[in-house]
Amino acid sequence: MNDVLPFPLPPRVPPVEPALLASAVFIFGEYLDRLRADLPPPDESAEESENAPSQPEVDTKAVLGLFAQELGTNVPVTLALFLRVTALFRMLSQSPSLARFALDAGGPNDALSEDALLAAARLDLPVKRTGKDGTADFDPRAFRAALTRE
Repeated sequence: MNDVLPFPLPPRVPPVEPALLASAVFIFGEYLDRLRADLPPPDESAEESENAPSQPEVDTKAVLGLFAQELGTNVPVTLALFLRVTALFRMLSQSPSLARFALDAGGPNDALSEDALLAAARLDLPVKRTGKDGTADFDPRAFRAALTRE
């Protein structure tokens, strides 16, 4: 009876408001920029180690705290934003062509288009339990299809 049961993740991440998601994407981008700035510069004389992380380690608790503090969201909305933002960043980092397609050509540097934000805010996002943590991933085909709808 001393076992701690894991927090049950919902089978699907609920939709969020696109404007709120845009703010969360901005905050998460700034957070990642700060993490990258704190990384030591790469040692060009040494061979690249397989153990070296290609991206900084994201502190889930810190990001959730940032979202709640900066956006004033409650726990369910904060979790939904975190899952949607991290799924979006993961998908776009794995598919540079999709990332270029999702960017707003006329907007500020590297801003997502309204269609991309709407798709990321509304598309189905199933949660999968892997290991001790859960993860949520967008279907890249469904995301691309949402961007090309007219």
